[in-house]
Amino acid sequence: MGTDDAEITTTPWDVTVEDALGGGRSLPIGQYRTDLTKHTWWWSDEVYGMLGLVPGSVPASAELLASHKHQDDRGRISREVSQCRRTGRPFSFLYRMVDAKGRTRTVTVTGQGRRDGTGQIAEIAGYVVDQSAAQRELLDRDVQRLAASVSAERTIVERAKGVLMAVYGMNEETAADRLVWYSSHAGLRVHDVAARLVEALDGGPGLGGQAEETVDGVLTGLTSSDKRRPRNAQLTRRFG
Repeated sequence: MGTDDAEITTTPWDVTVEDALGGGRSLPIGQYRTDLTKHTWWWSDEVYGMLGLVPGSVPASAELLASHKHQDDRGRISREVSQCRRTGRPFSFLYRMVDAKGRTRTVTVTGQGRRDGTGQIAEIAGYVVDQSAAQRELLDRDVQRLAASVSAERTIVERAKGVLMAVYGMNEETAADRLVWYSSHAGLRVHDVAARLVEALDGGPGLGGQAEETVDGVLTGLTSSDKRRPRNAQLTRRFG
């Protein structure tokens, strides 16, 4: 094995894993193989690239791979591989590697044991899929959705301030303070109070003669049921 660069024979299980991990977009996918009897490794040029190394510049080895594992993920990797050595069952796990330039990559490693003529597990082979770009893309989309949600909430608050300024003849600062005061006493977010005000006027008299009565009724009747569920609750926890 060692420097042998023959491709790993594709099995139906391999195709399923590769297709599934591709997720409809092109991801860097490398192959690897380790001979458990000779203690030798081989991996494709793509894996060298994920490690930030020139293909073939250094021999593939367990020591080289270990030196690039993120320290927080090493224990889990050892457990997965040890189990595969015993049972040969397929595995798949996500972990982080640190390349030669100090960049952290998130990769999925799949593999399965292969038995020799005696029935002993003599080899582990599989794929390494670089998920870094896909994860960054997902994060960017999440941030964009969060920014859009925050912008929408800010617009509602500005509209509510305008309502208070028009109805009570107060300035912008006083209107903002009034929103904060009512939100604090009702145990609501400022946006919750603002949304309740805007909805009441949009569906009622507008800013006509009955507007003050409507606004008074909303502000004095606020309850916990007026709480709006955040559009991106998970993002709010992550970035809040």
